[in-house]
Amino acid sequence: MRILHVNNQASVGYLISRAQRVLGHESDLLSVKKLTQRAPDHEARDVKGIAVRLLKMAPRYDIIHVHGGIGISGVSLMPFKAAGKRFFAHYHGSELRENIQTSFHFMAERIFVSTPDLLRYGENVGGRELIHIPNPVFIENVSPVDWSERTEAFEKGEPLRLAHLPSRREIKGTDNVISSVKRAVERGAHLELDIIENVEVVEAMERLGSAHVCIDWMSPDYDIHGVVSVEAMLRGIPTICNIDPDLYPDDIPIIRASPGDLAEQLMKLYENKASLPVIGKRSREYALRYHQPLRVAERIEKYLIRE
Repeated sequence: MRILHVNNQASVGYLISRAQRVLGHESDLLSVKKLTQRAPDHEARDVKGIAVRLLKMAPRYDIIHVHGGIGISGVSLMPFKAAGKRFFAHYHGSELRENIQTSFHFMAERIFVSTPDLLRYGENVGGRELIHIPNPVFIENVSPVDWSERTEAFEKGEPLRLAHLPSRREIKGTDNVISSVKRAVERGAHLELDIIENVEVVEAMERLGSAHVCIDWMSPDYDIHGVVSVEAMLRGIPTICNIDPDLYPDDIPIIRASPGDLAEQLMKLYENKASLPVIGKRSREYALRYHQPLRVAERIEKYLIRE
């Protein structure tokens, strides 16, 4: 089957398309090229450029898989829908929560969401069925960190290194992270915080890989984890996040912390660093179980065949 992914939030479009190729499909990505994302097959300069290129490219594909939902651009795509072209909409966050990019949801044969909290927002797309598809992460040549080496470094007085990767500080709760780390340090914890932002994805992943612990979403407004958490878990790095565990499988190893008790959680980890390798091992197993690109693509596979 010929599939065109449009847009590339957190490189999800790229990763699903590569996995669909393994499954035997012709699957490509059209998006704006960005520093923090994997490069698309077909590049556009801006949103308008995507719309123009999509109109030219749509005829040769069986399915158009639009990441970010279908908004006003759906007007120009209606003739393709009328001619039998199939569309999937895939929401990744604020566009569904804030009810934007939803006006042409009726064009989509299926509507996917990337985080389980988004299942709460079906009313924003007319009560349509929403299908949770876990975000994939890039796994090739990504090995777990060496905890035996890191344990020896702790014994020599090395600080506990923390990584935080905000795309938007206000959403990720970066101020809460900074203040909590400061409080823990004042209480005697030897911590080092690396805030990783506005760098190419390769550099970001290298810096993440040198951390002992990852702190992801720490905003009181969100109770989920993001792709960064999965990237960390894949590397065997314990991850702290303000999550609602009821939204996730029972075996999720993410350490739950709210902005108010993050400093306390950091103290506990600092005082019990021996627990980090065990949490890291469980974290990698979880990431491979639920977020391996091929497994994610296989979840979508059954929706490619019409009932």
